Amino acid sequence: MTLIRRKPMKRRTVLRGLGGLAISLPLLDAMRGSSARAGAPVYPKRFIVMYTPNGTIAKNFWPTNVKSETDFQLAPILAPLAAHKDDLLIVGGVDMLSAMAPNEGGSNPGDAHQKGTGQCLTATELLPGNFLGGGGQSAGWAGGISVDQEIAKHIGQDTLYRSLELGVAVMGANVGGRIAYRGPGQPLPPENSPYAAYQRLFGDSLGDPVEIAQRVARRESVLDVVADDYKKLRDRLGSEDREKLHNHLLGIDAIRDRLDKAVVQFDGACQPLDLGQVIDVNKVENMPVIGGLQMDLLAMALACDLTRVATFMWTNSTSGAVYSFVDPEIKDGHHGLAHKGDEDTKKVHHNTLVNTWFASQLASLIDRLKAIPEGDGTVFDNTVIVWTNEQARGNNHDRHDLPYVIAGSAGGFFKTGRYVEFGGDTSHTHLLITLLHSMGVEVEEFGNPVYGTGPLTGLT
Repeated sequence: MTLIRRKPMKRRTVLRGLGGLAISLPLLDAMRGSSARAGAPVYPKRFIVMYTPNGTIAKNFWPTNVKSETDFQLAPILAPLAAHKDDLLIVGGVDMLSAMAPNEGGSNPGDAHQKGTGQCLTATELLPGNFLGGGGQSAGWAGGISVDQEIAKHIGQDTLYRSLELGVAVMGANVGGRIAYRGPGQPLPPENSPYAAYQRLFGDSLGDPVEIAQRVARRESVLDVVADDYKKLRDRLGSEDREKLHNHLLGIDAIRDRLDKAVVQFDGACQPLDLGQVIDVNKVENMPVIGGLQMDLLAMALACDLTRVATFMWTNSTSGAVYSFVDPEIKDGHHGLAHKGDEDTKKVHHNTLVNTWFASQLASLIDRLKAIPEGDGTVFDNTVIVWTNEQARGNNHDRHDLPYVIAGSAGGFFKTGRYVEFGGDTSHTHLLITLLHSMGVEVEEFGNPVYGTGPLTGLT
């Protein structure tokens, strides 16, 4: 008897339809070859950074009633993450030492915000430059590769996009608006527009005029447009893959629906979308809608295995965004609010509300990833999300005890459900190295090694 071995599907297989529409596929077992069919699938790990600016309110951020690493209560800011508490690793006592080194002879350029943002993922001093900061100081871009891009160098070669950089109301093409770096002086700008991000990821035009066939395709569901290709592929798949593929296409349709309805009604005729008239991606009041769409796209990109590395910026350092959509009583811009003294209890409360809203957005991203099945679990099971900030306290630019939250175990690497505190000038360089290890990048140095080498102990 001759054993017929089926070749695994190519990872970059796409469904094609009318007008050249190309839809990328989710990661299917049929793409994994014999090991997956033998019951030993190996799912890819994913790495996400979520950045928020201007520090936090320590007394309302760090856990309370701490009896042990696993026995504690979430403080108000982290309360929206309560449903995911067992999936969190709250890391205290870590300092951004590289950003606290004195600027002697211009060797460490930049003000506190510039250093904090440019070094949060690089642990490398900023280059000299002409970006003006506070107190008459200036700086250039970061002087090294960021941790996300170091990870992308090792795990991004098998995906269509090595990494994905998304933003919400990130203003300014300067060091305060960039966290991802391919190398020294090589920033990667975040994409503020979910419409542009959708077009890039799924190849479906949402902006400039296109060919008639593609315009017609825009009015039809993805399932209809790629019907012929879909039927041929479906016959080659097992039941689980069929369900995954069907849900994937429905998911793309749902995002397209949200984008269309958020922007313009077609009234029966297809037309180029005017993104500025109804939804302005740079308006602060639109942040909840834009942020939700960006998270939808990020989740879909991971589900499709279009990328495995992403950064997500909520505004930028010194952002003056007024978060009145969180509470109408909030009248101050976020940067100014963060500078209010501890004795101004009303402003401290408002800043707490802003940071609590950020935590709710992290919870929403986790919800999205937990809703995507993968094997016997979900995409979230093989993901790690790092919530980082440019500083610890906004009113004194302190970068001791930075507010780090790790969500997800990276496929069991991190031991979650804990609050772990370090001390004694523990450099955030160690944390970045630990994150590299979690993604299979075994290095002992990252950033400027003068601030520390080797990973943190006790997190895995």
